[in-house]
Amino acid sequence: MKIAIVDDDSKDRRSVELLVRKYFAEEGQDCDIALFEDAVSFLKSYRYEYQLIILDIDMPGLGGIDAAKKLRERDPDVVLMFVTNMPQYALDGFSVDAVDYIVKPVSYPEFRLKMMKAMRYICAGLDRRIAIRTTDGTMQIAASDIRYIESQLHYVIFHTVNGNLRARASLRDIEPKLSDLPFARCSASYLVNLRFVDSMHGDDLVVGGDLLRISRGKKQEFLSAFTRYIGGLSK
Repeated sequence: MKIAIVDDDSKDRRSVELLVRKYFAEEGQDCDIALFEDAVSFLKSYRYEYQLIILDIDMPGLGGIDAAKKLRERDPDVVLMFVTNMPQYALDGFSVDAVDYIVKPVSYPEFRLKMMKAMRYICAGLDRRIAIRTTDGTMQIAASDIRYIESQLHYVIFHTVNGNLRARASLRDIEPKLSDLPFARCSASYLVNLRFVDSMHGDDLVVGGDLLRISRGKKQEFLSAFTRYIGGLSK
């Protein structure tokens, strides 16, 4: 799980980080936390790799609500949570589909409940919709409809249950959006939704009726991900 914490106050930033680490330690899960002291630098370096973003509302320059509005123009799917010492502004967070808000000073019991709620949204998993830019404009597709994604030069082809969509992007752009879902690469050219794997025979993989090849370099990693998936384990 990759999480970003954006807060201009170093003490508050560190406090929230410790609460996040405590939560995941209790859950027996790993987490990777990135810290940012202002929203501008966070947006400038944003790469669609976070499952949860915790934003302070009151920050100099670009505040948390305005930063979230800019973020939503680029990523409508990532889960947002706000922390604030100004509860009168917290409800503004729902205008950008924030999952919840926490009032400073943050207590762990309250924080844990909010994190449990956020995790339910994150782990809703395959109900998530992702935005892609096609030649016909920006579209949103459900991750659950994607059978596999194919890389072709400067484009990717989304092979879905409703047909194929072509977008100007790379698998490197798309993969972080699906990193916590049961998707895995079987080669440098294919990112596969594991729920659509029909069969495997040697280096041949059948996905939604299509025959794909498993590369030697990706085979062990792919088999491990698929084994965990059919065993009911998280990715």
